[in-house]
Amino acid sequence: MMRTPPSSPPSSPLAPPPAALSDARVAHLWRTRTVLALLRAGLGTHGDMAAWLERHPVLQAVLDDAADAGLDDLTLDEGIARLDALLCTQTHSALGRLQQSLGLDADGLSCWVAAALSDDDPRLAPVIDDLHGQGGRITRATLVSLCGPQTAALALQALHHAHALLADQRCWVADAALWALACGLPPPPGTWQHLPHSALPRLDELILPEAWRQRLRAATQPVQPAPQPPTSRGMCWLLRGSPGSGRHSLAAALAQSAGLGLVMPVIDASRALSDGTAHGTAHGAAHDTAHTPPAHASLCTAAVLLGAMPVLSLSPAPGERLQLPEPPLRLAHAPGQAPLMAVRLPRHGGLGMPGWDTRQIDLTPPDATERHRHWQRALGTDVPPEVLGLRLPRGTLHRVARAAQGEHMGTLGAQASPAWMATIVSHLEAQGRFALDGIARRMPDVRAEEALALPADAQDEFDALVARCRHRDALAEALPAAFGHASGVRALFKGASGTGKTLAARHLATALGRPLYRVDLAATVSKYIGETERNLERVFEAAESLDIVLLLDEGDALLAGRTQVGNATDRYANHETNYLLQRLEHYSGVLVVTTNAAERIDTAFSRRMDVTLDFPLPDALTRLALWQAHLGHLGPALHPEHHDDAAAAQWLDGLERVALRCALSGGQIRNAALHATLLALDGTGRIGPHELRLALEREYRKVGQQCPSLDEVF
Repeated sequence: MMRTPPSSPPSSPLAPPPAALSDARVAHLWRTRTVLALLRAGLGTHGDMAAWLERHPVLQAVLDDAADAGLDDLTLDEGIARLDALLCTQTHSALGRLQQSLGLDADGLSCWVAAALSDDDPRLAPVIDDLHGQGGRITRATLVSLCGPQTAALALQALHHAHALLADQRCWVADAALWALACGLPPPPGTWQHLPHSALPRLDELILPEAWRQRLRAATQPVQPAPQPPTSRGMCWLLRGSPGSGRHSLAAALAQSAGLGLVMPVIDASRALSDGTAHGTAHGAAHDTAHTPPAHASLCTAAVLLGAMPVLSLSPAPGERLQLPEPPLRLAHAPGQAPLMAVRLPRHGGLGMPGWDTRQIDLTPPDATERHRHWQRALGTDVPPEVLGLRLPRGTLHRVARAAQGEHMGTLGAQASPAWMATIVSHLEAQGRFALDGIARRMPDVRAEEALALPADAQDEFDALVARCRHRDALAEALPAAFGHASGVRALFKGASGTGKTLAARHLATALGRPLYRVDLAATVSKYIGETERNLERVFEAAESLDIVLLLDEGDALLAGRTQVGNATDRYANHETNYLLQRLEHYSGVLVVTTNAAERIDTAFSRRMDVTLDFPLPDALTRLALWQAHLGHLGPALHPEHHDDAAAAQWLDGLERVALRCALSGGQIRNAALHATLLALDGTGRIGPHELRLALEREYRKVGQQCPSLDEVF
């Protein structure tokens, strides 16, 4: 058992530097050191060790453990000094890194260990209460008795700023998740995602454009021995891109090249970092409040404990600017390297980082050549041509490839391409439902009987639009740089209601083999400032990352012309219009805007449309094609057993006369055919002149017009 310290304790020689110990072992030594310090503080108050040990048997167990560790026959001061000498050599450990980053001495770090032990070992609660604790928790007075007022004040400031020590009324408690990391345990669920250095990819393993690779290689070289400016907090990589663009993989490779692991929170902290300059912050109180500023401090502290590079995922709204707070401690870094962190950002929004050396990488969508390399690596063999046509970002591409491999068990090759394509499309469908749930709706695929009847010139324009969408990659590569690099296609379909604009959008998506999603304007447009732009950005990003066709139905509601600013409502309405103008100009997917009030659309939007299709009311020939598509195959009977050739010929002649006399739109023809079929089902089971006449009269009444005479039609 260790002896009571004499009035002038002799100094003891330091033990030789030991081998590297595990984080769990180092945490155990810190526990022993802290309990010995508590015992020393108790002796300073009560004086009698025997009585103190009798009062608190747990202290005797710690003394026995210290004796087994080779600290027998030493005074408390000598034993603590021996442990300090041992622990100062364990700078590689989690607690060693934290002590260095916070600039604390051994007594200062023991303040945090004592707070952690008050929760970790309930047997110590009476000891802490006897040292001015409260309910088994340490107070400021406890820390003063442990290490003196000056050290206690410095430790409290540093540990609280790092969010390692939390205030609980008059008491101080340790962050349990951070203490778990200090003990060598994995991050608790719901806190951080950690990847050790050995699990990270190398930069040369990533498929990257050569220009990016050269820039990254130059930036990741060890810094020169010259010291950094005292105002520099380190280097931060700003990785901008859409979801699935490869930001996570690139951040992991950057951490690996710096000799670090990677740690990132399971939530983003965008709301906590807003500096109030965005017009969207007025509604901040209605959002999740879990993203508090201490979350950033906790991440930085966790990164130090894990020896990892912290990665923040921020999602500022369009036009919003976030302010990254100063790290509460010096971040982890390898020898010869600067402290390092990374921030994942979307392509919009701003970020203020005073004092940081920032390097930005814009992860633009991969071109056709890079996508081919990604598919080859993901599938491990020749890639079916249908799969190569999918314009997916890097991360999405590899996710759907892994899912397809799991279903097909390696049955690759051109002969398997239909099955592979169907599997990949089904997984994209699932991701689309998840990403766009509640804000956009999947439109049904076109059925064989849903013919698109357009005049010849409109059909030619539609066919040209399909070709433009199919060859947008090749077109972007074939054109000179003066044309820009945007590979998106923006089409405006304008015409009266019922002329087939939405049906044409469905035919376009089917021709391209892509799903069509219609934006739900009721769920997108918000009365709260900035929320409309945030919702639209979510739709645009998901559409680009999943290579889907996006339909903005009745788009004049969003693309209306800008007005003179008379009040705040006008100003923020113009903000939305300006955002859409900029976003559509750089949109890389296929977007279809439909309207029956084209005159209301801002002319700036019209100039940004690549293709404009006019959908006129159908002429007689087009109306006949529509009537035949809807009712021609039925003849005069609804059921095949009633079929009669002569009656069928008479029926088709009657449809031709109806097409000549009734100038209806395509939607009205569809409604009339539907109602005539309903009358037949509710009556004799036969669609005849009577049912069709009633259906036509009903359509004309709906628009307040007189139905033409249908005598002698049949």
